[in-house]
Amino acid sequence: MSATASPLLEGFSYPTLKPLIKQSLKAKSTVLLRGNPGVGKSSLANEISDEFGMQMIDIRAAQKDPAEIGGVYIPNKELTAMKLLAPDWVDECCKNPRFLFLDEINAAIPKVMQAALYQIILEHRVGPFTFHPETVVMAAGNLEEDEALAVPMSSALQNRFRHFTMRVDATAWLRWASKAGLSPDIMAFIGFGREGKLYNRTGEYAWASPRSWADAAKIENMDVPEEQRQALVSSCVGSAMTKEFFTFLKVYRKVDVNAILQRGEIPTIDPERDLGFVYALTFSIGYLLRNMKTLSTSVLENLKKLFTTPGFRDEFQILLCKNIQDTKAFETIQKAPSFDAIKKRLTSLLTATD
Repeated sequence: MSATASPLLEGFSYPTLKPLIKQSLKAKSTVLLRGNPGVGKSSLANEISDEFGMQMIDIRAAQKDPAEIGGVYIPNKELTAMKLLAPDWVDECCKNPRFLFLDEINAAIPKVMQAALYQIILEHRVGPFTFHPETVVMAAGNLEEDEALAVPMSSALQNRFRHFTMRVDATAWLRWASKAGLSPDIMAFIGFGREGKLYNRTGEYAWASPRSWADAAKIENMDVPEEQRQALVSSCVGSAMTKEFFTFLKVYRKVDVNAILQRGEIPTIDPERDLGFVYALTFSIGYLLRNMKTLSTSVLENLKKLFTTPGFRDEFQILLCKNIQDTKAFETIQKAPSFDAIKKRLTSLLTATD
């Protein structure tokens, strides 16, 4: 195994891709979405199928043989001809609007399989069986440079798609992780290290990706000793990244959130000296606010105190606000008369970064 040079490839972020792919599918074009393993291609397909209100038919091309894609011909004695016996999923796509998702389409697929895909991709049919007019077809594959069993497709097959590439995007992932209620310590670590920590192939069998970090977040709720916790995290993102993560946690756990919000004890904030601590503080505060159903007057005043503290720069204020933007806490902050002095500035900061 070898590591890739950089995860920052040309392409679009998750939220930018969604409307582009939806518009393409509505135009009855077939989409091929490529990206790093674990970056969220399948999740995006599932999200779009839900928004279309269509049942997804998920076909892993690398795990199928040509007959499971294009069907087989059997003798028809009455007509003295050959008749195509199509797979069950074809009947589904013909009778009802379906979201046909061809995953792993470039994962070592032989040429005979590629030939079976031509009709599906270009004409939305298998032999004489034409798909329902509202059935859409989307495919996904890994990047060849990621050594994920991806092989180049024929030029004829390539030319039948609209091509999009999904890039690793820490900001988009953090928004998703916040809404999903993922571990605040993992979010703080990714917020601090950005794309380089979110996706990093170190040559180990386990390595950091959006998918593996989401899996590691499940460990947060497990009641296990610390050494087992580290081993479990390592099984998801690898030993090298786990070591960096737990080193960061030593800083993260120094943050006394209750002292800040309940007692107004704001620590010295110096991003130039300890950037990791500022990220840890930002995500710790955000996590607690997300879980607060109501904010007292004193908590609101302490938040004002935090926002006017030297060192808590605009970038951290924006990050905190985005972390709680869809919560009761943020709604309360916007409506509170005691917060009027900085309400406009908060709004403008958020608008400027959207």
